[in-house]
Amino acid sequence: MVLRKLNLNLASNPLRNRRFFYLLFSLLIAAVLLMSFFAGKNFLKYRNEAKKIKVSISTTDQMTKNAQRDEKNHSTMIESAALKYEPKVDLINSIILRKSFSWIQFFSDLESSLPDSSYIVSMEPVLAEHSRLQLRLKIATSSVNDLLELIDNLKELKFDQIRMRSENLRENGMLVSEISLSYERNI
Repeated sequence: MVLRKLNLNLASNPLRNRRFFYLLFSLLIAAVLLMSFFAGKNFLKYRNEAKKIKVSISTTDQMTKNAQRDEKNHSTMIESAALKYEPKVDLINSIILRKSFSWIQFFSDLESSLPDSSYIVSMEPVLAEHSRLQLRLKIATSSVNDLLELIDNLKELKFDQIRMRSENLRENGMLVSEISLSYERNI
């Protein structure tokens, strides 16, 4: 039999349940190691994702710079093409506008403005900017009242800038007046 020494001084060396403390300490160490493992795993995962995001951001920045450079190149090409082809485009647009001018509507408006006893002696139309027609008319009327009625009718039909240039009384009693006016067509 082995004899053990009994230590009865509990104040200086109290009895403890060391197994319980070892168990708690081991569990605490295991929990810390487990948390460290998962924290390290998450850290590595998010660090790799952060690297991927940084690469993606730098790629996107490079693509943005390339797009801005291309936009500048294209805008300078567009400006140079616009300067180069502007006269040709203006010429073609003016031809299209002249072709699209409704002469039928113009003559219909002009005819409806004439009083019954009046007629057109001569006409000089000039197609001005875009949709405006400048013209000089020589109109024969039977009286000044017919001439005033004609001017009022022209104003109602959206003829503007109406100016009297000259008046002559013919031998047959007809008053021939030269009028300049402007006609705006509706596109």
